[in-house]
Amino acid sequence: MEKRLWHDYAKYLVLADNSNSKIKANYENFLNFKKIKEVINNIAFTDKSTYSYEGNIYNRKITSMEAKTILNNIGDCVWSDKTDLMFTVASQLKLRI
Repeated sequence: MEKRLWHDYAKYLVLADNSNSKIKANYENFLNFKKIKEVINNIAFTDKSTYSYEGNIYNRKITSMEAKTILNNIGDCVWSDKTDLMFTVASQLKLRI
């Protein structure tokens, strides 16, 4: 089956496998991953130095270009040093992936 037809959870499982156990391949972490991905998407397409999540305001720790690279890597199920920057956002939001 072509990757473009995969469901989000299937892509997450492949990404988790490619991360060498940096992210856990379970459904609870997948739900947190979706929240983090949404925040990264918001960061990718704005020039503001802050972002909000669940009523809290955070200073951005990654650039728009880094956020776009993370999103591309997620879509391609590729793990790299740039993809690792997800943990920076996850840490700010106090979410585990």
